[in-house]
Amino acid sequence: MSGGPLSGVSVVEMTGHRAGPFCGALLADMGADVVKIERPGVGDPARSQGIGPDGKSGYFMANNRNKRSVTLDLKTDAGTEAARDLIASADVFVENFGYGVTDKLGIGYDEISERNSEIVYASIKGYGETGPKREQPGLDLILQAEGGIMSVTGPEGGEPVKVGQAIGDLTTGMFAAMGVLARLYERDRLEDPDAFVGKFDVGLFDSIVTLLNEYLTEYSMDGSVPRPQGVTHQTLVPYQRFETADGALVTGVPSDERWGDFVDLVGAEELREYPTNDDRQANAERVTELIQTALEEEPTEHWLEQLTAANFPCGPINDVADVVADEQTSARNLVVDHEDPDWGECLLPGHPINYPEYDAVVRSPAPRLGEHTEEVFDELADDQTTLERWSEDGAFGD
Repeated sequence: MSGGPLSGVSVVEMTGHRAGPFCGALLADMGADVVKIERPGVGDPARSQGIGPDGKSGYFMANNRNKRSVTLDLKTDAGTEAARDLIASADVFVENFGYGVTDKLGIGYDEISERNSEIVYASIKGYGETGPKREQPGLDLILQAEGGIMSVTGPEGGEPVKVGQAIGDLTTGMFAAMGVLARLYERDRLEDPDAFVGKFDVGLFDSIVTLLNEYLTEYSMDGSVPRPQGVTHQTLVPYQRFETADGALVTGVPSDERWGDFVDLVGAEELREYPTNDDRQANAERVTELIQTALEEEPTEHWLEQLTAANFPCGPINDVADVVADEQTSARNLVVDHEDPDWGECLLPGHPINYPEYDAVVRSPAPRLGEHTEEVFDELADDQTTLERWSEDGAFGD
């Protein structure tokens, strides 16, 4: 089997950059037929950002595999009509236009749901569709700062820094995909189809604030405002990065019951004076110093072997090249070999959910701009006359 659990689900995506395309990619990886609507001659801005062949960067390729691309000029009546017909024919529509834009274009939820009451309509915005900032543009870096995640990221005692990847975009894409799946499930189990409301929205700001997790609750309890902690943990000691004789690793002790075993392993007897996590938190500087001194005596590989054998969580600090070469990466198909028709051999990220009964995650390369316009609209048009009229009236661009 190669289709995936969403085989038979049709998705129309009108998104750009990363959050929306990542949502569509997750759905496509799981078997959905995802058609991406793009602007003629320009397409998704991500096409021209970063390394890669002309019009199809690696950034674009990673987030748009398994999709079909069509071009529509929404400045023309024919383009809007074709878009409306295409969206109304789908199970799911994903968009990340600015607030109110889809309504102005005639492809808002009210318009589409009148034609397809079962449509799942996912709206991705910087700040969502409610609240005083709903009309403001919101990009990942800005919202990492405003949403608070930057304030707890960075070296201990240092200035806040961004998370190394676009965590707001990617998390929002995941939440949007989750919302799509929830709406599909809800739609199929409602006894009264007329009760179904398929629209939902998610904002990058929402996603980042959600990632603050227990920080929000703890702030309400004692008013504490967390700051960057570098490579340490907010509640567990030890659970952090340590230097070794030839590099570094990360490790931790998840329970007090294992503390004696850890002391035996590192050979620092003074550590027995701190048997509980409360003790170790109260004396974190001294505990860390003792562990650090012990680990500096042997190379990283020695400690990884010892810690693994004793069933303590541990790992090296890998860079991208190390991750690609890791045996676990290969075993889980997290990085897959890919032959792109415009670039040649390259790697693409796999899918994080392992469905053992399904085969390849990457079934087709990221599309060229408008590559599937004729194919998709041949399938959609009621008759050849309609298709010819759309074409003559500029629906698909010049």
